[in-house]
Amino acid sequence: MITGWDIYWITRLDGINGTLSVFVALAVTALICTALFYGMWINTGYLTNDDKNTHWGWYKKWLISLSFLIIALSLLVTFIPTTKEAAAIYLIPKIANNEQVQKLPDNAMKFLNGKLEEWVSEFDEKKGEK
Repeated sequence: MITGWDIYWITRLDGINGTLSVFVALAVTALICTALFYGMWINTGYLTNDDKNTHWGWYKKWLISLSFLIIALSLLVTFIPTTKEAAAIYLIPKIANNEQVQKLPDNAMKFLNGKLEEWVSEFDEKKGEK
């Protein structure tokens, strides 16, 4: 049985998904900016080889951290359903297993066949009058 709290969280899924997408974009931007600034800073010529080795350790930590953050957030965005998807996940099995819903195609075909037979007989009657 679905509760009000469940419905609330289902309606919030689009917001959660959108927020995580923004965080992915920010993390990718930070990764690119870090790479650009590190590349420009290393190539200035003011650093000795020891300084470059020290700063490479700092850069590598940032690179690994941001990469893991991007991967984790991307997985969350991928696997957290949107509100429509969550509603479909919840409702489609309920609808598919409902006896009344399963009878609809048969009942619709019976109705359409009856109407078609009625229309054909009316058409035959009008055709016979002429």
